[in-house]
Amino acid sequence: MNNIDTETSPRTDYLDGWRGVSILCVLQGHFIALPIPVDFGRFGVCMFFALSGMLMSNLLFIERQPLSKFYRRRISRIVPTFVLFVTTMFTLSGLWNTAFSWNEFISTLLFTRTYFPYPGIWKTEIPIGHIWSLNIEEHSYIFMSFLTLLPFLKRREGPFLIAGGATCIVIGFIYVRLGSSAPFWGPLGTEVAASFLLMSAGYRLVCDRVRQYVPPWLPVLSLVLAMYLSQGGSWWLQPMASPVLLAFAVNHLPETRPWFKTLLSSQALRLAGLCSFSIYLWQQPFFSTKAIFPGGPYSALACAVIVSLLSYHLVEKPSRTWLNRNWKSWLPVQAVQQH
Repeated sequence: MNNIDTETSPRTDYLDGWRGVSILCVLQGHFIALPIPVDFGRFGVCMFFALSGMLMSNLLFIERQPLSKFYRRRISRIVPTFVLFVTTMFTLSGLWNTAFSWNEFISTLLFTRTYFPYPGIWKTEIPIGHIWSLNIEEHSYIFMSFLTLLPFLKRREGPFLIAGGATCIVIGFIYVRLGSSAPFWGPLGTEVAASFLLMSAGYRLVCDRVRQYVPPWLPVLSLVLAMYLSQGGSWWLQPMASPVLLAFAVNHLPETRPWFKTLLSSQALRLAGLCSFSIYLWQQPFFSTKAIFPGGPYSALACAVIVSLLSYHLVEKPSRTWLNRNWKSWLPVQAVQQH
């Protein structure tokens, strides 16, 4: 799902592997019943969030990538495949006589479907419920890019972002205490779930101060603890600790042992990571119909993977390459020279 690229820096294979683990967790939660009662689907999304926060922070606050380039890269990576998916789902749903309004369609395309129209993204029969997480990422892109325009925050973004992540956690606690009086989107709104992105983004800007003191086993332990907490525990511990643990783990991957980075850099995990955005989008209709799908959940999973690979190779990758190559011809000469 994660759609931040690393074109501005040398590619780090183990980050693709982190994406691969993330999307495999999502697929397990949606399609694969394990002998023990675990569901890593939501945890996989949180892993994506932590990686997105770190990479966005690096681009916006360390490399100081111009916003025009930042948004061009995001648009070329996200929009073609996303628009195709949304249009396809609404078209097929219409042919299947599923009722929907134009407000729903436009809101979905604008990454605001989590909030309106009521009753929300999870009450529709159209298989778009998973887009809540993409909404959070896009909202976070906008929020963090806005921070780069505030001169009084320059070189102070780290503590501010960490405080923002803590605020999201507090809002989540408030929603829990409100119970049925809380907004219908609950913990899946940006104001709560962005804690993973903001914590990781903020920690990226301060973690270099402590790198030399981090033992190589500690990031791995943090990842394992976050995974453990994702399967239950007290109502307050998981939302409070998991964003911190994942922020620490992903930002300190360089400090882990070579064997761990080699594992994450394996060809299978890297391939899954490279295709993760297409996989995350296109698995949802198969997940929604797995109970009635011919052959059951595993057949649905196989079809989801095939469609996702076709999407990546026929739409996502070529459209991104074409747009990145042709942006310059659509921009004023001054903008091209500046960026």
